[in-house]
Amino acid sequence: KALGCTIVSLDVSAASPTQTTLRTAIEDADIILASGGNTLHAVDRWSRLNMVPMLREASERGAVFTGGSAGAIWVFQSGHSDGADPDTFRNPMLQMAKSGKKRRAGGPKGRSEKDENEDESSTYDANNKKEWSYICVPGLNFLPALCCPHYDMVQSNGMLRADDFDTMLLRHASERGIGIDHWAALCIEGERYRVISHEDRPGSVVIDEITDEQRFCPDRTGNPGVWLLEVVDNSVERWVCPSAGKVSEILRLATDIVEDTAALARCRRDNPDIAPPSPRDS
Repeated sequence: KALGCTIVSLDVSAASPTQTTLRTAIEDADIILASGGNTLHAVDRWSRLNMVPMLREASERGAVFTGGSAGAIWVFQSGHSDGADPDTFRNPMLQMAKSGKKRRAGGPKGRSEKDENEDESSTYDANNKKEWSYICVPGLNFLPALCCPHYDMVQSNGMLRADDFDTMLLRHASERGIGIDHWAALCIEGERYRVISHEDRPGSVVIDEITDEQRFCPDRTGNPGVWLLEVVDNSVERWVCPSAGKVSEILRLATDIVEDTAALARCRRDNPDIAPPSPRDS
């Protein structure tokens, strides 16, 4: 607002706006910000409300899509998601939103826990480990890749996302993997991209003292970055995404899409869309 922007909040989780309300909000938007949360539930909800064609039209006219966590996954072909974590389910997330609280994650270098920023991702508590597994969820396929946000983070199930992402890619071997550290961003503008990194925050990119090459650091003592991953001869290869370049150099179409059908069915069963469909316009 301080920059002169008009901000419109479009609630489609607890509410069911009319088609006219949805279309007007999306058509009038120059920037569309998707919050974090549960990607599978969001994409299913948008499909049920017939928002997907509206979002495609917005993309084609040049609207800016932005967001983190689940708000980053949805523009990709698919994503490495914490959508099986019960804390991301519809009712807990709505209750958290009403309370004004957020789930803690990803503190800056050299700052205390109480100073950490907050977002919708969870962090690991050794005294309260949660039993859930990451899942591969479908996005809207604006960008051909399998995206892993919070790539350098350990969440409440005690599993480093980077390690689990390797395992997932072996099941989705034809897809290009994009791992985005918690404090990094991938910005795509037309045929070009650039990586944005908060260099005063923790990340996974360090320079090896012996080889002088960039390598992955699981204890997050490096700088935030974006990683490109690919399965070659049944093994995952990983390298740091250059700071800028052509989109065609980092994204590519998959030759075979594998859907984790059973895992998706369980999540939909455990986290059902209980909100009503969009009402008829009067």
